[in-house]
Amino acid sequence: MKRLHKTLLVLFLGLVAATGISAMQASEARMGDTVITFRFLPENDVFLLKGNQAELERLYSLIDKYHAEIAAGQMPVYVDGYCASLSAEKDNLNTAFVRANRVKSELITHKGLKEADFVTGNYARAYRNNKDVVVVTFCIPTKEESKQPETVKEQPKREEPKVVAEPKPEPVVEEEQPRTSQPVVNPESIQRDVPYSFAVRTNLLYDALLLPTLGVEWRVNRDLSVKLDGSLSWWGGEHGKVQKMWLVNPEVRWYLLRDKRFYVGASGSYGEYNIYKYPLGGILSKDTGYQGTMWNTGLTVGYQLYLSHSFSVDFNLGLGYTRSEYDSFGMADGVRVYKERYKSKNFWGPTQAGISLVWTIGNNRK
Repeated sequence: MKRLHKTLLVLFLGLVAATGISAMQASEARMGDTVITFRFLPENDVFLLKGNQAELERLYSLIDKYHAEIAAGQMPVYVDGYCASLSAEKDNLNTAFVRANRVKSELITHKGLKEADFVTGNYARAYRNNKDVVVVTFCIPTKEESKQPETVKEQPKREEPKVVAEPKPEPVVEEEQPRTSQPVVNPESIQRDVPYSFAVRTNLLYDALLLPTLGVEWRVNRDLSVKLDGSLSWWGGEHGKVQKMWLVNPEVRWYLLRDKRFYVGASGSYGEYNIYKYPLGGILSKDTGYQGTMWNTGLTVGYQLYLSHSFSVDFNLGLGYTRSEYDSFGMADGVRVYKERYKSKNFWGPTQAGISLVWTIGNNRK
């Protein structure tokens, strides 16, 4: 009797093992070569083609092959963002959310997919020891399943790719989040995806002309910002070389193109000046000084060259209308002698120029 029990037990265990292996093989056959992984740089949410080109082309070919099924809602595209390179869990979730949206934007822009074609998940942990990746998965039915429409409709729920767990996993972190058609992370707004939130700047071109400039820029959203620069110089005395001048320059900017580096803007300036033979006065005239007020308004164009995570160089040029009301004077034996009084000048042309060093604060870009 004992031998019979042992024999039955061995047969039962063998049947269970065979069933498990068959299920694993069936699962692997279902998934096939349908997992595409895109790598991101730590603390960076920009989707770089370098290093991801081969995977992107493979993804494009799969979408071209199954575009009809995807559009019909029979084959959703699963996009999962993983981030574990930041110190705070909330920051990891937000970064995973932004990266997943970067990948979806590529497919919406270049392959005509819609938001409803995606199922998105975001996780504050690593994926197979990779801390900064976005995984795109297709659940492609086998040939046998494609012959049975009712089986395809009742496609089993996709299993989450296995993740290498930490030595002491916390249940809250490792708990699987339910899949929905909306992102699991719900930040306050998609406008969190802004190259930077606030910047401090100085115009190196004006600084070189001994007109120190300090400014701030607030990035309202990805496309719009408000900038204000102020300049002040107070050099020399009343009876010699002098450059006393102040200037304020507000501007509204619209950032264009995909990378949001090129921009156009509307700006204005107002200030007062008293210059004679200092750098600005020397540019205007070698033996004549000017004092008065000026204002201008016009359009600007510019480009920001990113140097690092926090610094960039801003090149800009403004064109428009300028009006100046002034007195001109010369110096004779250390005494100021007026040449013209209550004059004015109006002209169309350059209103500003800048090569500015920008320090960005609260930025997400590279």
